Amino acid sequence: MTRFDLVLGAALLCTIAATNAAPAEQPALRQDLPAAERQTLRALDLASAPNLRDLGGYRTTDGRSVKWGLLYRGGALDKLSAEDQHSLQRLQLQRVVDLRSLQEIADAPDRLPPKLMKRRVEMPISAGNLDIRELTRRLHSGDTADLQLDDMLVSVNTQFVREQSPIFRAWLHGLLDEQGTPILYHCTAGKDRTGFASAIVLLALGVPEATVMEDYLKSNRYLAQKNQQIVEQVRVNSKGRADLAALQPLLGVEPRYLQAAFAAMREQYGSVENYLREGLGVDAAFRSRLQSKFLETAAP
Repeated sequence: MTRFDLVLGAALLCTIAATNAAPAEQPALRQDLPAAERQTLRALDLASAPNLRDLGGYRTTDGRSVKWGLLYRGGALDKLSAEDQHSLQRLQLQRVVDLRSLQEIADAPDRLPPKLMKRRVEMPISAGNLDIRELTRRLHSGDTADLQLDDMLVSVNTQFVREQSPIFRAWLHGLLDEQGTPILYHCTAGKDRTGFASAIVLLALGVPEATVMEDYLKSNRYLAQKNQQIVEQVRVNSKGRADLAALQPLLGVEPRYLQAAFAAMREQYGSVENYLREGLGVDAAFRSRLQSKFLETAAP
């Protein structure tokens, strides 16, 4: 278990449980909306899964765009309300991929409609042997002085490239499985492992790095309210002893985190493109198939 898994699990344990609600009238799916409205309504606005959003609409360097309604990225699904479960059913998902560590999955199993539970796949991403429960205990007691959290997610993103590429490669190639999409893939906060997974599929499709970074940083907006709740919960549980400022680098995302992954790609493989080809198996044939499935002519 990495420090990364510990921190995300601790954040999950601190999250306020969502209140169940009866299914209500559902808004239109993003792919059914006029093109001009889709970008501003990218998130699905699920109260119990605030960082769940459609990856559609991003432009590629050759002028095409990612199709709506096929790729969904998100965070933990263990607190899905009845209303939000109903919303997920409307997406007609064929697969739900859980990128969390085995301990995170055991501590907070996905709460999905029965049909989606049968389509759920675990692709756990972790390394090391640190204990998530110990970090939770330290956060709640205010014992945060020597945790050295500031650069943790820089290191984590480097590890994605150097240690976890086989899992990300399997996830990426699984997108071309016959029953692979629409797909929802998620981790705990929906920002780090999910953020990296989103980055590599967008890059493989030909989306520019600058646009990939824009999508990566959107997690800060969608997680703002939830993160405030986490900070307040830690403050209360620690009786004011926790260093709340030290938590900030872990709760959000910063450009330097994903930039660390790009730097590791260039250091180990010579370029981001070489990493895609050699590290993830994105050769010309695979890229062509991926683009045929997930790209369309961009709307004016």
